Amino acid sequence: MIAAIDIHKRVMQAAVLEPETGEFVEERFSGREGLNEWAVRWRSRVSEVVIEATTGWRWVARELEAAGFEVHLVDPGQAKALQGRKRKAKTDRLDARWLCLLLARELLDQCEAWLPPAEIQELRDRTRLRKALANDRSRSAQRLHALLTQEGWPCDRARLLTAAGRRWVAGLALPAASAMHAQILLATVEHFDAQLRTIENELRRFAKQDARCQRLETIFGVGPIIACHLLAEIGEASRFRRARQIVRLSGLDPVVEESADSKRRGKLAKAGPPALRWAAVQAAQHAGRANSPDRDYYRKTSRRIGSQRAKLSVARTILHRAYDELLELERQQTITEQPLAA
Repeated sequence: MIAAIDIHKRVMQAAVLEPETGEFVEERFSGREGLNEWAVRWRSRVSEVVIEATTGWRWVARELEAAGFEVHLVDPGQAKALQGRKRKAKTDRLDARWLCLLLARELLDQCEAWLPPAEIQELRDRTRLRKALANDRSRSAQRLHALLTQEGWPCDRARLLTAAGRRWVAGLALPAASAMHAQILLATVEHFDAQLRTIENELRRFAKQDARCQRLETIFGVGPIIACHLLAEIGEASRFRRARQIVRLSGLDPVVEESADSKRRGKLAKAGPPALRWAAVQAAQHAGRANSPDRDYYRKTSRRIGSQRAKLSVARTILHRAYDELLELERQQTITEQPLAA
């Protein structure tokens, strides 16, 4: 028997498909207690449960896996697209039933999302938190830069993220109101700096002990922090058939519009996780250095389409290398774990 759960913040709708009769056994419950009671009743008869990758899926998947179910995670947009464009009624009961039918009709391969292991999910949480803190720090520095420009003290925005730049701001003769505003922004930037140091130290310790991060750091432009970002977003390279799929996941592939003999490439798709796209582009910032293996390619491409688009091309190359490094390591580990023949 197979089941599906339509997840919402306060309530959940479960549907269990009877394989012999084709009928559904449906139930509505709320909270952890309701989910645990449902799991206890069905875990001896139901083997697989389908859920959507919506808000709150993580703890639901964790509880179901702990109860012994095999959990399938599906992409909500792709699952809806498989229903077709015909207008239909939409209710929680119908959504849960459709998730069941996706598994019963063997359509999950067209909409199933990757369910990351706990280690990768925890690493992803840390790297995405680091990126969010860095963005907040940059926004505070931008506000401070705008304030100083209004008061006749223009400077480089990047300077405000350094200790020397903040000491310079503290020593300026500003009006009382502007001085108070500047002090608040300086304190905010310093607060984010302290939080970033803490989480970056954790990521460096992780990268130092993890073989996957060490392999990624062999790629030019990839340090321990960027290696953690790449690993967190890519996860297991073997889940991809080719490196091009990682480029598509990152959203760095251009949108292609094709009709008959006409084919045109447009802007970047930007359909995947922004953190992966950012990490690849950050690693590509060093492509113009003298010791970069991509220097000739970067300079040639830059003359043809501009430096910014050339960096995007290098970023795609870096993702290809990341895929190759991780896949080779996974294959080596698989061979090592295989038992020797008698």
